[in-house]
Parts: sequence; structure tokens; C-alpha cells
Amino acid sequence: MKLADVESDVVVIGTGSGGKIAALELARAGRSVVAVEDGLVGGYCPYVACVPAKSLLLSARAHLPWTAAVAVRDEAASHRDDTAAAAELTGEGIRVVRGRARLSGPGRVVVGADTFTAPAVVVGTGSTPVRPDVEGLDEVPTWTSEQVLAADELPARLLVLGGGAVACESAQAYQGLGSRVTLVQRSSTLLAREPRAVGECLAAALRADGVDVRTGVTLRRVRPDGDGGLAELSDGSTVGFDRLLLATGRAPATRGLGVEAAGGRLGDDGRVLVDARCRAAPGLYAVGDVNGIATYTHAANHQARVVAAELLGRGYDADHTAVPRAVYTDPTVFSVGDVSGGEGTVSASFAVGDVARARLVRLSRPAEVTGHVVVFADAATGVLVGASCVGPDADSWGAELALAVRARLDVELLTRHVRAFPTWSEAIYPAVCSLHEQLSR
Repeated sequence: MKLADVESDVVVIGTGSGGKIAALELARAGRSVVAVEDGLVGGYCPYVACVPAKSLLLSARAHLPWTAAVAVRDEAASHRDDTAAAAELTGEGIRVVRGRARLSGPGRVVVGADTFTAPAVVVGTGSTPVRPDVEGLDEVPTWTSEQVLAADELPARLLVLGGGAVACESAQAYQGLGSRVTLVQRSSTLLAREPRAVGECLAAALRADGVDVRTGVTLRRVRPDGDGGLAELSDGSTVGFDRLLLATGRAPATRGLGVEAAGGRLGDDGRVLVDARCRAAPGLYAVGDVNGIATYTHAANHQARVVAAELLGRGYDADHTAVPRAVYTDPTVFSVGDVSGGEGTVSASFAVGDVARARLVRLSRPAEVTGHVVVFADAATGVLVGASCVGPDADSWGAELALAVRARLDVELLTRHVRAFPTWSEAIYPAVCSLHEQLSR
């Protein structure tokens, strides 16, 4: 039965991390909110992305058998049941509507036979996996980045295509849980957007774990081979696999959404184009992966708070200069800001294995401690502009550098900052001292 047009203050399309936070903040401020979701309330992160990925990595480090790791993963991911997440929204007075939304005009959202109107619409539809154009791909068993984190089977041979966070985390987790993993990356190093030394350090760690890491090669074609497949690489070699993980990126989920009908514009890659307050058009906002600015859960959360503040009359611009980038492998990678090492910047590094904490670890359990800190500063101002850390728990102690980039701190101040002994963060001190020496010449 068709409902009459339903009016509210805000319609949120997509209840991933960003959409959910925007809806909750606005509802708690007294606004009437309708939230539309055609998948799981909460989005991909808690069910088939961030949470299960970290769970599998931790299970691999704990040497759990596959069946136990799956049980832990599913418990961590709430068994992909969004009942509690939906109840959190409805408990705040938010109306949750199940179905696929389409914008039919400014402030008009159509879901099935129903139309919802509001002076403000927030789009948070996320992204979808990219399927590369590889000959024979439809004839072999493949996984997307979501399927690999929800699978019940452990393939004897897993071929991973890609060299980003999903590829590296999945490769290490599955190798540790019993698969024989081969990782193929077309760039000459893993994590291509980070300093080369970071990617090389992670590649060495994966190889030490048993992963067959092949960089600088491309996947030319695949063909069926028994119950699995055979991959032909650009260097002339072949790799057999039981599953092929396509970890080659994601694209904004805007197809059929009708952004243009509401006055918004899409980029060439399908992303919703927004301004500094995540506004795509008067009354239309976009947060998270769908705007393509910084495709991380924490960035979506930041943008959601920016939009909520704007709609509540206390707006401020989003700031993406210091959005952290973390890869939860062992060693962990944590990066922030500009690490391109371009003209006008200077850089310095220090080995994490040379701090006192590393010596204590080596004495307590024989193991090599690898990793380093790389810091970058603007040569003209002496301000820290970026940093990359790779090493044990780098996602925790590297946060100091994210704040420094966000606050545009002078490198000299970082040389005078007192860090606890004996912590991993002590590796920052020699790096920033070396950077300061360069700036002082």
C-alpha cells in the first residue's frame, strides 16, 4: 500500500558509519530523521570489512584453527545481523526504511512506492568492489573484498590480486590460518601511495610469513583448472589457485541514485562532488566513500559530524590533511598527510628496531623487530606535513604524528617533546631530530 509523502527534517540514504552517525547526531539534537538502507544497517565495516578483517588477523597471530577463527570472526561481526544496529537508530526516534533509495528531485527520496521529503538529504551509500578487466575472470572462482571476509571455506591456495590494505591484510590472515597465499601487485612495491621503504618492509614481513609476494607484475589472464584456476602473469610465470581475491579497489556507489536530479554532480569516477562542508548542492550532502575524498571509516565519521554541525547551525569545514591511513598487518603501518617526498619537502627516517623497547622484545622472545619511522616537513616553514610508521603497534604510537600534522606543528617542537621510556614512540625522536638538522642548514 502506498503511503502519503512523508515529511521529515532530514533523510539519510545509507546507514554505513557516516550515515549512521549523521542520523544519530541530528536525531539527538531534536531533528526528525528518516534513514533508508537497502543492505545492513551499519554498513560494510562491522560486517564484511574492518571488523572481520582485524578479527581474522588476530586469530592468525593467536594460531587458532580455521573453524575457531571463523567462529570468532562471526561473533565479532554480530553474525552479520543488524538487529541491534537498527534498534539503536529506532531507539533515538529515527524511522528506518528498508529498500533502495532514488533521488527524484531536490529534497525528494523515492523508496519503492513511497516518497520521503525533507529540506536536507544526506547520502552515505558507500562504495562497491571494482572488478578488473581480466580475460577469463568469469570462468574461475573469485572473491570480492567483502566475500573474503565472510567466507566459511579456507582455500588451499589463495591468489590475491592487489597490493593495498585489503590485499595485504587478507594475505597475511589467510596465510596464517592455513592457506598457501600468492600476492600479485602490478606496482613495484606494496602500498604504492606510501614511501617505498614502507612497502618493502611489509613485503619482507609477508614473505617471512610464507606469502609468495610478487611485485611489478600484472595478471594477464586466467583459465579454469580443475576446481580452481590457473593465472598467467606478465613475467611469463603461472600460479595455480583455488580462489582468486580481487582486491583492486572500490568505486563510489552512485549508480541509479539520481544525484543529478537533486542538483548534485558526479565526477568521472562516479563520486559525488562536494565542497568543504560535504555539500553537493543546496540541501544535499554526501559523506564517506561515496564522495571519494578519504575512503576510511574514520573519515566518514568526521564528515558526518561536519554535516550534522552544518545542519544544526554551527558549521565548520572538514579537514582531511591529517586523516590516518592504517594497515593492521604485523608489522602495522600507520601513515598520515603528504608522504610523497615532492619538491619543497625534506625527509628523515629511523629504524624502530634500534629503540630500547625492541631490545626488550628480542630478549623476551627471539624475533626480529622490523620497521621504521619516516617523517616529512615543508622546507620553507619547518612544519611537519606527513609521516609513515611501520612497526609493532604503529597504529597506536603513530597517532602523535597525526596530531602534529593536523596542528601544523613545527619540527623543532617535536624534538623537544618528552616521550615515555621505553616505548615504541621513542623512534620518533631521532627521526625528527635528523629532520630538524636538515631544516637548520
